Amino acid sequence: MAKAIYDDLVFYDFEAADASELIRKLGAEFERKGFVKDTYVDAVAARELEYPTGLQLDGFAVAMPHTSGVHVNTPAIGVARLKHPVTFGHMGDPEHLVEAELIFMMAILDPDDQIEWLRSVMKVFTNKEMMSELCFANNREELLEAVKKNIGVETVDA
Repeated sequence: MAKAIYDDLVFYDFEAADASELIRKLGAEFERKGFVKDTYVDAVAARELEYPTGLQLDGFAVAMPHTSGVHVNTPAIGVARLKHPVTFGHMGDPEHLVEAELIFMMAILDPDDQIEWLRSVMKVFTNKEMMSELCFANNREELLEAVKKNIGVETVDA
């Protein structure tokens, strides 16, 4: 699998008024750093409207916005611990809303990697101890350490 977690795509106390602004701001970071094409943000936003990615877990809520690899230059996962929860539609039940606190934005180039990446992230979602480490990190350094420790994809220093 390609390297996926980059230090400069891990954000602590990330702020956005709503899911649309969050996707635009976080996606702009991906674009600014060259991971994605200029079509990525609009494609993620459009996909999220049609196929929401919010999940309500045991005591935590997350979202995994992403889109197809045609908009990606280099595979990457961005992790943002939000300062304030943002509302996303629930995956599989768009009428149900979740207040996401943790965002895993994915830029997946190779569709064959998507299952492995989702499996790595879902492993974290189903482990309350791992989720606690991510959601209750006290600063960016703790969050980055928790990401590197708990997400089973290669990490790269910025």
